Amino acid sequence: MKPLRYYQTFRFKVVASITFVHLILMLTLVIIVVQGQERTMDRVLHKNAESLARMVAIASRNAVLTENLGTLQEIVRYALHKSGVRRVRITNAQRVVLERRGPAHLRRRWLTVRHTIRVGRYSVGLVTLSLSRASVLRQMAAARDTGLLLTLVALIIGGGAGWLLSRHLTSDLEGLMRDVQRLGGNDDEERQVRVRRHNEVGVLSEAFNAMLARLARARRQADIERHKQAESERLACLTETAAAIVHEIRNPLASIVSGVELLVDDKGISDSERHEFVAIVRDESRRLNAVLQNFLKWTRPAETLREEGDLNAVVAQVVEMYDLTLNREHRHVFRMEMAEPLGPVSFDADQIRQVVWNLLLNSADAMKSPGTITIATTAEEDWVYIKVTDTGSGVQGSAERLFTPFYTTKAEGTGLGLSLVRRIANAHGGWVTITNLSPGAVVIFAIMREGP
Repeated sequence: MKPLRYYQTFRFKVVASITFVHLILMLTLVIIVVQGQERTMDRVLHKNAESLARMVAIASRNAVLTENLGTLQEIVRYALHKSGVRRVRITNAQRVVLERRGPAHLRRRWLTVRHTIRVGRYSVGLVTLSLSRASVLRQMAAARDTGLLLTLVALIIGGGAGWLLSRHLTSDLEGLMRDVQRLGGNDDEERQVRVRRHNEVGVLSEAFNAMLARLARARRQADIERHKQAESERLACLTETAAAIVHEIRNPLASIVSGVELLVDDKGISDSERHEFVAIVRDESRRLNAVLQNFLKWTRPAETLREEGDLNAVVAQVVEMYDLTLNREHRHVFRMEMAEPLGPVSFDADQIRQVVWNLLLNSADAMKSPGTITIATTAEEDWVYIKVTDTGSGVQGSAERLFTPFYTTKAEGTGLGLSLVRRIANAHGGWVTITNLSPGAVVIFAIMREGP
């Protein structure tokens, strides 16, 4: 299992979550506080500006009525000396400017208030004051900087606290994870994880230990059952093997014994009959020897010695030998489809000859009348295939059953041919399979090009 990166761990996620929530809360708090303080200071500034404008309006009432510009100038200069005032303008009832001091254009962040100059119920003029909000903005900037600094400090404290909390929460989990990883490569049946504390992880560790104990008991029981099953299969195989050997050698032995008894009891036997009995004894002896030789080959397979060679040539040689020796009676037609070139192939030539010979025998026996047997070789990347196709009756029942030792559908077969073929295929790192066609069947024998 690949080790976890830090950002994938539960500890990192806990610390990141706490820090993120802390950041959001602190930033929200700073924004609320700064905005509230700004509104408060704006209200104070506006209230002061209103009071100053009212005072200027009262002080300039008579000067506006008499249009005494000297007095108005004194009043405007007095107002400009007040903190934050940047522009003062006094107009009469006809909106004619009687006195004005300050910049001609207002700045965006200035605060402007207006107060009407009244005499009784009549409006005789208007006082307009424009105040700078620079002091408010400076205080807001200072408050914002202080809030951000406090946020940074809080993040450091919160992150550290989150790390300590996550360490406390995940230490038991990490210990359990290490124990489980250690047990992954340990075959000891009495393996256990440590129970560190009596908490949720401790309960999980105890449940895990209980599960391990049950698995250990189940494995021991499965081993016992497997050994029993293997012993039963071994005894069944021995019984089946003994029965098959007895069945195969009983008939040849009976024929040999009968022939020998007749030859020993010379009474009433003609020379032609004697020759016939001798031929029977000879043929049955050869048959008995063939059965024993096949059985020995199956029980003690030869070592596979792979060498690079011409697989097509070996297959063609076996087909030619079979055609010259055993095909005269059946008169089957052989069709060769060899892939050229196959490329380098490493194989045991003697074992491949035995494979091809057995496959040809099976194909020939599957066809009651003269038919066609196609032998083909193909290659595909790391695999090389030998395919033997016939036009016989096909496979009756399960094709996999044909690879079982001593299982045969032939009257005089030993049931070892295809079992040997599969064993040779496995020794070459390959496999063998039989598939029904219409008509006939195809056997595919596959081996690895360079060996397992």
